[in-house]
Amino acid sequence: MTLTPVREHVAGPFVGPVARPRSQVRGRFAVLRLIACGVVIAIMADSTATTLAIPVLSRDPIAASLPMAEVTWVSTINFAAVAALLATAGRFADLLGRRSVLAFGLALYGLGAAAVIATTSWPLLLGGRLAQGVGAALMFPASLGLLLGELPANRRAGAVALWSASSGIGCLALQAGGGLLVAEYGWRGLFLPSAGLAAALLMLTPALPRSLGQVRRVPDVFGTVLLVGAIAAAVLAVSQGGTWGWTDLRTIGCALAAALLLAGAIATSWRHAAGAIDIRLWRRPGFLWSGGASLLYGAASFVVLALGPLYLKNSGFDPVTIGLWLTPISLAMIGGSPLAMLAGRRIGLNAVIYAGALLLGGGCALLLANPYPTVWTLVAALMLGFGFGALSTGTSTVGTMAAHPTQYASAVGAINTARMLGGAIGVAGASALVDQPVLDGPMPGFASAMVGCLIAAVVVGTVALARVAGTPRRRTPRLSRREAEAELIMLRRLLAELRDSFVQVRDEAEEELARFGARDLSAHRTPERL
Repeated sequence: MTLTPVREHVAGPFVGPVARPRSQVRGRFAVLRLIACGVVIAIMADSTATTLAIPVLSRDPIAASLPMAEVTWVSTINFAAVAALLATAGRFADLLGRRSVLAFGLALYGLGAAAVIATTSWPLLLGGRLAQGVGAALMFPASLGLLLGELPANRRAGAVALWSASSGIGCLALQAGGGLLVAEYGWRGLFLPSAGLAAALLMLTPALPRSLGQVRRVPDVFGTVLLVGAIAAAVLAVSQGGTWGWTDLRTIGCALAAALLLAGAIATSWRHAAGAIDIRLWRRPGFLWSGGASLLYGAASFVVLALGPLYLKNSGFDPVTIGLWLTPISLAMIGGSPLAMLAGRRIGLNAVIYAGALLLGGGCALLLANPYPTVWTLVAALMLGFGFGALSTGTSTVGTMAAHPTQYASAVGAINTARMLGGAIGVAGASALVDQPVLDGPMPGFASAMVGCLIAAVVVGTVALARVAGTPRRRTPRLSRREAEAELIMLRRLLAELRDSFVQVRDEAEEELARFGARDLSAHRTPERL
């Protein structure tokens, strides 16, 4: 028999829930995946577009009179906004509703991209890049959090793998078509794909399931301001320290401000029920490890992607050829993410992280052994791409699966904040090593930076291997046939008792509703099934 559920706080005649056809469920999941992956593609395409646009933008009339250090603020202001707001945006998405935060982020991101494309002045360009950064920070954790919250538990790891692979698609698309866009539309054309994609995704958001917030109280606004200020100050200190000078008062001031603001954010979040930092999340088993591994992975991956074009340019390649040499990294990352998910089901996620660190370290070692591009450089690029796919999928899955379903967007925001902070630290350290290398030989700065990436890979791999070795192997005892039959009989009895209890509750509820003058509910009963 089917039980008729009773809805609370609903006036009028009772209507039982109608089961969704399987095609509708599949269609809803398809839209969720499309939007979550589309958000990552748009953000990564925009990041690649910025890297390609800066050399061309420096010759544009709106920036021709500016030194290169100021032109790079097109990237810095966007990066700082994303890094500063990711954790807070994820927390707010969980508290206020993921679909609403996603829609607002897409709208703001699209408006920022439109301002960048149509700008005629330098301040408006920076304002558009800032708006894009804020929008990206809002939609990034909300999109994956919404997807994970709707999918059944056994399909969440696959969703994270697909989401991780999408970052490679975004990079690949701009690497392949960026030259054509610049030739046809100038540097502004590089931002057209992300603007159009954001507009298309925004039109799809009404089809998403509504995600209600988890609390009715006002979030910790003061703690949020402190946290955003702390991360922004840290990013500025790290990213601009090489330009300002590491002993410059601006660098020291930003570093001190970041430490003080972060301490204040932690203190307020500890007391506030809806704090800017979800303290419970960081206490969950495996989440701190995921954040630390993401920090080191971000440091290594950002350095490789930032110095790769410089390495190839110093070898005499033109921009088109440089893009072709870097394409294997994106292709391998696209293929490596789903492979990592499949491997994780068999050997565990910590083993996947170890394999990713091994591939990353091997790729760095090959680049160190071949200071000039050869066929081994392509092998190194493939190893790096597969390593990035494994590490991205492994660290993201460990972090999100450690979180409670009500904390998915917060987990995504926190993990990716750690990744971006690691990237800022890594790029700043690599810049210092390029200026003052610790090794000799051809391309000493590049080689010194690769040694740093190799050390990061060794640290992640060592900890992952220790966690694999420390994980006890659980063997489920095999039941005899008689024991299995006894358990089956007991399960049937329990289910029968549970069914009878619900039938009794339903009958009593219908009698009570009849006493209060509710409509006859017999029309909504379904025939009993034995």
